[in-house]
Amino acid sequence: MTGLKHILGAAALAAGLWASTASAETLRVLAWEGYADPDWVKDFTKETGIDVDVVFVGSDDEIWAKIKGSEGKDFDVMAVNTAQLQRYIDADLVKPWDLSKIPNQKDVLPRFQDLSKITGMTRDGKVYGIPFCFDSIGLIYDTDKVKTPPTSMSVLWDPQYKGKVLAYDNGEHNFSFTALTEGIENPFQLTPEQLDKIKARLIELKPNVLSFYTTADEALQIYQNNDVALIWANYGQQQLKAMQKAGAHVAYVAPTEGSLSWLDNWAMTSGVKDESAAAKWVNFLLDKKVGAQLSERTGFGNTVVASANANDKDKLVWLESVEDPLKRSDLWNEIKAAP
Repeated sequence: MTGLKHILGAAALAAGLWASTASAETLRVLAWEGYADPDWVKDFTKETGIDVDVVFVGSDDEIWAKIKGSEGKDFDVMAVNTAQLQRYIDADLVKPWDLSKIPNQKDVLPRFQDLSKITGMTRDGKVYGIPFCFDSIGLIYDTDKVKTPPTSMSVLWDPQYKGKVLAYDNGEHNFSFTALTEGIENPFQLTPEQLDKIKARLIELKPNVLSFYTTADEALQIYQNNDVALIWANYGQQQLKAMQKAGAHVAYVAPTEGSLSWLDNWAMTSGVKDESAAAKWVNFLLDKKVGAQLSERTGFGNTVVASANANDKDKLVWLESVEDPLKRSDLWNEIKAAP
């Protein structure tokens, strides 16, 4: 891939790969679609003289496979969420950032300035992740059917919405958000007793659930063809934006008990060839213009300029690894099978 001057054609784009000219410096980036758009790469190269090769990924497992498979040597920087970052630190696959080389980090939104307050970002006082974009997992409601905007996810259990709720088919997240509605402080590390309690609550929810969905497109299809009042919005503001674009009369709520939220960060691999180039890339992407464009194009929140994804009063609960993913999966299957 290294050495190609122009962005590759549609076939290569579909494969998730594009590249630029070979030069003294070529930064190797592993990212999600929308995190390294061609115009940003072009402007970065023009500004710094550093060329960029980008590989796009489609899952957390794919990121791990690519980084672990090469022991970090195939890429310089990667996008990774807070729930996954500690895994890379444990495996010595990432290196800490020198924040003095990323001056734009000083001007990010207040909730992202003190990285020590974000679980999973640091280890032994060293910073391993630079926040880039985020979204909450909230509640979408039909404004024609739900006249009073809800404030909590607990509305999903309201008997008046029997058979009118769309729920997301995922055991980990369902246990976590339900734990928040029950006032459990840490929804990611549940005791056996708490798991049993949450299981019972989720079984109580079933009469209200019309269907479980796995993708945002599937949820939209079900919504358009059925009487749906509430949607547990796993895809957050991006899901809201797509539904509104399709003509749905819907609005979004960040629940007062806290919104499960993902936060994607830029991390530097242990195989980085040029730490200075990596820092320049991250600093460039923390520009206010890029941040605004990111939110406009994807619907995600950015960490530099305010967006509709969260205001200062919203309680965002950043996703973490859970106590036992397999146990939660087994319990979730039992919940779905329950009468």
